[in-house]
Parts: sequence; structure tokens; C-alpha cells
Amino acid sequence: MTALPGVSFLIPVYNKAPHLPSVLRQISRQTGEFPRQFVFVDDDSTDGSLEIVRELTADWENTVIHHQQNKGSAGATNACIELANQPFIKFVDADDLIADGATETLLRAIGETDACLAFGEVTHFANESDIKLAETVDNPETELLEDPLRLAMKNSLFNPTQCLARTEAVKETGGCDERVVHSQEYSMTLRLARRWPIMKVHAPIAFIPQEAIRLSNNEARQLQRVTRALALFLSDYPEVERELGRFACRRAAGRAWHYARRRAGAGFGSPWFWRYLASLVASGSGAAEFVGACCDAFELEAS
Repeated sequence: MTALPGVSFLIPVYNKAPHLPSVLRQISRQTGEFPRQFVFVDDDSTDGSLEIVRELTADWENTVIHHQQNKGSAGATNACIELANQPFIKFVDADDLIADGATETLLRAIGETDACLAFGEVTHFANESDIKLAETVDNPETELLEDPLRLAMKNSLFNPTQCLARTEAVKETGGCDERVVHSQEYSMTLRLARRWPIMKVHAPIAFIPQEAIRLSNNEARQLQRVTRALALFLSDYPEVERELGRFACRRAAGRAWHYARRRAGAGFGSPWFWRYLASLVASGSGAAEFVGACCDAFELEAS
């Protein structure tokens, strides 16, 4: 069997003390023969997370533990990326579990393809006893996503723990956009999807606890972050095809209008409805500004 390339496991940590023992256990159980590096960046935790990481990884080889002043998830993830020294990166959120064979499965799937990233399936769970972390899928079905940038503009494709990426590609595109402090994987996905194919692997990879406190549980803030990240991406890459710019306008305005209607009772006379109508005939010119203006909708609350 072909030797597998090395992997840097990147784990940004901020106040995840209750989850870390299980998270670290699953990282240590990864199957397969490949070189490994373990990178932990503590983003100024106040709950003893840093001490737990140091204690539980004391006998791990090739481990880097870095502490920094709080920068948010994007800044912590970028600090991890900078320290990665293996050909592939396996992202792991510090409250998620990965299947025993998660890394090996993704490595074998991405193989000699030209995909920059592969991601697998995710399961939400209430009790760890309810999930099968040792379950593997031999030769899982895979697919290279057609037009991955359009798909990424439509919806976030995965959470970080679901994916494995080529280190060179992630570093070349700049990793996460730190201007959007708490939306690390979305900005990174847009940047990667602009350049290379992305692969979907039909195999269990990530398991997310339902009780985990996540920033994404706040719908308004999550939608605002995604919309802002998309606007900044379009501003940074004005060469993106005009048709994709039009699609981005429709998607952002649609999100804004539906949110304003649900959460603030906005009617058909609302400026958000008119912005949505305008998006249907948008030319794609000025897409970054148009999408950015949609962020304000997510400040609305029911009166």
C-alpha cells in the first residue's frame, strides 16, 4: 500500500476544558502510518485549557503548544497554520471528536487528485455512547464538487473538523480572513475554492456535541459573519466572474430579506425586500459593496 504523507493536526483552543480529554483521545487514536505533528494554539483561555493540553500531551512527539493573547478563532487558526510543517493539515475544533479513521480516510481519498481539500460527513450527538467512533468505510464514495466557489457562496460546506487540506494551498491563499474574527473556515473555503477543486468524501469524519457552546448558535451573528466574509472576499478578488458576483448578490440579499421578515416582521415595503428585488437584476458590478450592505439586516430585532 502506498505510503501516506504527513499530517499536521491543528487545534485552536479557547475555554474548552470539559471537552479536551475526549478530543485529545480521538486525535491520539488516529489510524494509519503517516508522520504526525500536533499544533495547539491557546487563544488566552481562562478555564485551564492550556494546562490540560500540556498535561495530556506531555508524552506526544512532535508537539507544538503556543499561547497567545486572544485573537478569536480566525487568528488562532492562522497561528496554527503558520506552525504547520507537514504536507497536509487536519483541522480539529477543540470540542469536536474525530472518528478513529478520519485522517487516514481523507488522506487516501484525496490521494493523487488535484483537490486542495477533502471533507467528510458530520454527526451531531447528545451522548458519546450513542456514536460509533471506530466505524470506518472502506473505499468510500467520493466526488469532486462542480463549481465549488458557487457552492461555497451558497452555503458553508463544512465545519473545520470535517476537513483535511493541503498545507501549501492553505498557506498560499492566506488561510483565514482575520477581519472576520469568528468565521475561520468560511473565508478559507472561499479562497481555496477560487483556485482548486474540493472533494466530498462519503464517510463519517466529525462528531459534534449538541451541548457545545458555539458562536454559530447565534443565527444573526453567524449570518452576518458569513455575509461579511463574502463581501470581503469579493472586494479582495474583483476578478471573480461577473455571473458569480450576481449570484453572491442574490444569495446575500435573499438571506437578509428572509431574516428581516422572520425576525423583525419586515413587510414588502421594507428596504430589505427592495434590496432583494434589486439583486435579481444586479449586473454583478459592485458586488462587494452590495453584499456588504446586506450585513445590516442582521442587526434587526422584532419590535
